[in-house]
Amino acid sequence: MPVAQYFIPFIPYPYKGEEIACDLCGCSEFEVICEHDRRFKRLRTVACIRCGLMRTHPMPTEAEIIEYYSSIYRLDYGLTSSKPSRRHLNRARRQATDRMNLLAPVLKPGARILDFGCGAGVFLSHAKSAGFKTLGIEPGTPFARFGREEFGLDIINDIWENVEVPGEFDVITAIEVVEHLRRPVNAMRWLRDKLAENGVIYITVPNMLPSDKETFRLFHFAHLYQFTPKTLEWAGAAAGLEPDPRFEPDGTKIVFRKASKGEELPSFDRNHGEGLQEQYPKASVSAFLINGRWLQPMKNRLTKTIRDTIG
Repeated sequence: MPVAQYFIPFIPYPYKGEEIACDLCGCSEFEVICEHDRRFKRLRTVACIRCGLMRTHPMPTEAEIIEYYSSIYRLDYGLTSSKPSRRHLNRARRQATDRMNLLAPVLKPGARILDFGCGAGVFLSHAKSAGFKTLGIEPGTPFARFGREEFGLDIINDIWENVEVPGEFDVITAIEVVEHLRRPVNAMRWLRDKLAENGVIYITVPNMLPSDKETFRLFHFAHLYQFTPKTLEWAGAAAGLEPDPRFEPDGTKIVFRKASKGEELPSFDRNHGEGLQEQYPKASVSAFLINGRWLQPMKNRLTKTIRDTIG
């Protein structure tokens, strides 16, 4: 696979993809939200007419996704392919502390914790040091190896569809993972089945509500599905989950528990995705480049990179 085609702006991504129905409601009808992504490359994002869940169209095939994640993803996302950078680890440590603090009310002594898409295992390292029983799932071999060797963690290095995990878990976390999956609702259902009776699942994804940001800047090849707070909650309901009332939802950061009614596809009394594209700015890539608006985002990214590297 030509790696450069993923990085060089404007040239097409090297994938063909396939047409699929919405993973949430099964509808095949859609409206186009945007034709480009933040690399100024052609990447069509559509919204399901029925439920409004957004997805890449055409969707990369299973084989294309496996190849991308095995050889491109970490380089594409974090400019590393062998092990996590200092910048990545510093950011992960801050996030791990925040996650531990948020989940403190349900982290009882002896709790079993599963981190779905655990990366280098920083959060699990924090949890293990605090005395909890931990397990991670991470498809990326270099990061899974790092977590095992650096932190002594138990990490399963495989895609979730191939994994069999022992027992049930009191706390499951999936932080910025679900949007990367071709079958996000199935994955959430799979996680629900691993949850102890009174356990919780903390799921976060990027919030794709309209903003003043140019629409194409919201999208990236690695993100196959795009959620708003409503569609994430609906995806949870379809997977047999409901927001846990002990935790206040924060946009697309939701702590779920098992739903008392089991799996329940929301009743869509209208086409929630119809006209959705009108809510998103229509700024063009060329206008964005010509008027210099790209300078501030570049400055922001550079500032964040320096902060995370220094720690």
